[in-house]
Amino acid sequence: MIYYSYSKTQLEKQALETLASYDKQLLVKPKQIDVYDVIEKLLDVPYDWKYLTPNQAILGATAFNPGYIWAWPEPVYREGMLPYKVPVEKGTILIDSTLTERGNIGRENFTVMHEVFHQVLHKECFRNEPPNYAHFSKNPEYDSNGHKKLKTAIDYIEFQANHCAACFLMPRDLVIETYGKMFSKRSYGVLKEIYINNLVREMAVEFNSSETAMKYRLDNLNILRKVGDGKYYEPVNV
Repeated sequence: MIYYSYSKTQLEKQALETLASYDKQLLVKPKQIDVYDVIEKLLDVPYDWKYLTPNQAILGATAFNPGYIWAWPEPVYREGMLPYKVPVEKGTILIDSTLTERGNIGRENFTVMHEVFHQVLHKECFRNEPPNYAHFSKNPEYDSNGHKKLKTAIDYIEFQANHCAACFLMPRDLVIETYGKMFSKRSYGVLKEIYINNLVREMAVEFNSSETAMKYRLDNLNILRKVGDGKYYEPVNV
C-alpha cells in the first residue's frame, strides 16, 4: 500500500475545490447540506447503510474493488450472532446504520465526507490490493497529547480524509467569520465552559458537523485551545 505526502495546505485546497464543484454558495454561507447528494453529483457511485461492526468500531467503508464485505444483522453483539456477506460494486460507500438511527447527523455527515475524500484522494493508494479489498475507516489512535498517531500508510490516509472532510464541511474563512459574529467576550466572561460548549454546539449545527469535529476544527484554526485534560476548551484570544 502506498500513500502521498500531501501538506495540510494541499488538502485544504482540494477540499475547497471539491466544495466549489458541488455548490459555490457553501464557500460564503453555511447552509444545510445533503452529503449523499454530494456522492451522487461528484462521484456517481453506489452507497448503502449496514451494521459494519457490532460495536461501532468502524463507521464507514469504501470498496475500491468489486466483491463483498462482511456486515452484521444487529448493532450489538448477541451470542451466536454471525456476520454475513454483502456484495458490493467498485466504488461503493457503506455507512454504519447506527449513524442514521441515533440522531448522529453531524457524525454521519463527517463520516460520509471522509469516505468521499478517500475516493477523491486515495484510489491509487489501493491499486495493488487484492480483489474484494474494501477500506474500513477505523477510529484513530491518539498520543498522550491528543494528536493522531501517524506511523503507517493507513494512518496518513485516514488523517488526509479526515482533514479534507473537516475543510469541506467547515471551510476556514467561513468558520472564522461565523465565530467572530457569534462569540461574545461578555457572555464568555460570565459563563466560561457552558458558553463555549453552547457556542460549539450552535456552530456544529450551522456547519452540518458534529460538536467533536467542530471543537477540533476551532482548535486547529487556533481559535480555541484545550485546557487541562482536553475536556474543556477556552478561546485563544479573549
